[in-house]
Amino acid sequence: MSFRRRVILLIAVAVSVAIAVASVIVYVLVRAELRDRVDSDLLRDANVTFEDPVIEPAQTQRGKRLRLVLPKSRLGGPSVYAQVVQEDGGVVHPAEPTIRLPASPEARAVAAGERDAFFTDARPDGTHVRVYTAQTKEGEAIQIARPLGDTDETLNDLALILVAVTLAGVAMAAGLGYIVSRAALSPVAKLSDAAATVAATHDLSQRIDARGGDELGQLAETFNSMLAALEASLTAQRQLVADASHELRTPLTSLRTNIEVLARSEGHADAQRQRLLDDVVGELGELTALVGDLVDLARGVEARDGTPAPLRLDHLVSTAVERAQARSPSTRFRLETEPCTVTAVDAALERAVSNLLDNAVKWSPPGGPVEVLVSTDGEVSVRDHGPGIDSADLPYVFDRFYRSAAARHLPGSGLGLAIVRQIVEADGGTVTAEQAPGGGAVLRLRLPPIAAREPVTVA
Repeated sequence: MSFRRRVILLIAVAVSVAIAVASVIVYVLVRAELRDRVDSDLLRDANVTFEDPVIEPAQTQRGKRLRLVLPKSRLGGPSVYAQVVQEDGGVVHPAEPTIRLPASPEARAVAAGERDAFFTDARPDGTHVRVYTAQTKEGEAIQIARPLGDTDETLNDLALILVAVTLAGVAMAAGLGYIVSRAALSPVAKLSDAAATVAATHDLSQRIDARGGDELGQLAETFNSMLAALEASLTAQRQLVADASHELRTPLTSLRTNIEVLARSEGHADAQRQRLLDDVVGELGELTALVGDLVDLARGVEARDGTPAPLRLDHLVSTAVERAQARSPSTRFRLETEPCTVTAVDAALERAVSNLLDNAVKWSPPGGPVEVLVSTDGEVSVRDHGPGIDSADLPYVFDRFYRSAAARHLPGSGLGLAIVRQIVEADGGTVTAEQAPGGGAVLRLRLPPIAAREPVTVA
């Protein structure tokens, strides 16, 4: 069964149950009201009978005769039936009784004063009547009976009407359920159509008109966000492949050229052959580094080894500076640190800091200083004293494969700073680049610091 049919069925069932319950309540209330009216009339008739001479002289066990006088209707005939029940079971009927009520033990108990007055239903001679029994004097009780034919007929007509209303309500509920389900599930239908279109065409530019602030509107917005994220991811993937193809082409072409030259180098001197071999080894090293950086970027932050944990940023940067100094002994590193704790992946963040340091070494003049500062607000700044960054290049420094005109003659793949941004942003941080006063460039990464008052366990 489809979701729309389930919605229609649920709406129809809910409305039907509501109508049925309302109909039962209406029937019970109307029945109680009609019975209350009949009971009130019986009480009134009993009082009128008591005001008139209820019992007149007639033949009795003592030689007298009793005659029972009934209240009159508007047409002159008796409006009710009445009889007197005696304690010993005797019954005094009207002169011309239309029905006869049995002297039940309950009625005799009322006559004897052993039970209070009460109402009950009876069916003498198949006629449905309502009977009121009350004591008139010691040893006698009067029974007033009214037929319930009109009341029963009214209730039967009401029951038929309520059944018809219930059935009509079921049909109407089904129709309204269909209309409501179409209107309510329209965003779901659009969502399904869009998903089918994307699956068939692989076009991630599809979007749904997400109107309204209800759950279905939020679902459409979420679906649009998912499509946008997938589209951005696919675009980035395609761009990565295109950029990688372009960047790999140059070292591969150079390698092929050098290898071909080596293959025909029978007449070359040993020094020339050694120079060509050194070039091949160097190009292979650059190619290996490039492939490694490409793999790291393609894997993304989800594939990082380790999970974010609190760590001392000043300690990590100090370790990274020591290793950079060992790799570049001619560079003078100046390190200033302040205690700072952040949440990050240790190995990944150390690589990001190392990339910043390597970039500064690459741009610094021989023997030039590289200034590294760690502040308590989670910022690491690395300044070199090289030629600086052109203002036109500043927005693109951390883009993949971006290399300014001044950097194209230097070794590198253009991926180091892109890896820095990927790592830092994965831990909720930011990266910036700016020109330094007096020359050179300042590259900064900032991570949210952990407040000193927060209890943490630092790795």
